Amino acid sequence: MVSLRYFVPAEDVRDIVSVYYLFETDQPKFVDNERAAIAQLRFLLEGTAEISFPDGKIYPSKDAMLMGPSTGSMHFDVTGPFRMFGVGLLPAGWSAVTKKSAADFADKAIPARKIFTDEVDKSLELLRNCKSPEEMTGWADRIFRDLKHRVKPEVEAFTKMVDEWLSSEPSPPVSALMAQSEQSSRQVLRMVNKLYGMPPKYLARKYRALRAARAYAEHNEEELLELVDAFYDQSHMIREVKYFAGTTPAKLRVAEGEIASLIDQRKDFKGKIAPLTSDT
Repeated sequence: MVSLRYFVPAEDVRDIVSVYYLFETDQPKFVDNERAAIAQLRFLLEGTAEISFPDGKIYPSKDAMLMGPSTGSMHFDVTGPFRMFGVGLLPAGWSAVTKKSAADFADKAIPARKIFTDEVDKSLELLRNCKSPEEMTGWADRIFRDLKHRVKPEVEAFTKMVDEWLSSEPSPPVSALMAQSEQSSRQVLRMVNKLYGMPPKYLARKYRALRAARAYAEHNEEELLELVDAFYDQSHMIREVKYFAGTTPAKLRVAEGEIASLIDQRKDFKGKIAPLTSDT
């Protein structure tokens, strides 16, 4: 049994968290790839895991873990039985919760107590004692509602601008982002790195590939025709999809990985969660 269920956060916290999810398997060993993603807060309720990032570094995972944004597909090796409750941290949420630069945590997974002290262990124990996913998401809504006041208005406005830029076209030019901001180019670059964990040009490249991966998996030929012009050529598109999604377009069409196919459920929440989550 392998199960991945998604849950929509309360409406008033959707600007800082993208989605909640509960991953479960009763298998003693489970191995798969995971697409490049935003930052995550993960509570391993049962079992352990190892996760490797594009740079080849492997991080053992147990209890409560904080993951920075990833610059490419990841690989994970689970020792089960395994249960994990996770939270996708949007850039504004990362800023509010950690008060750290996301660039310093890109492609890293660290024990959450290093940032949140031992208080996070109390949350882990509470989640382990929850009787249902609804209890878990209710707890998460309350926690992030209490943290929302930490989001600075300028950060909220900046992330909204960047997200709209990323969604504006398949391969948005950095010059368009600079033109929208009243800040200097240097300030924009610094803020994008701090909040998203990577420079604007790389960020656009990442989401272009993830949109293409989803279009391949959905056999959305109309969208693929629009996206193909955003790449140098077909072979470039294939390489980019493989790097960021962890598999080739051909496999996405006919033999998508188990986790990847489950992740695609997020499209069902379109309009309720951040577009950059539902569209990738």
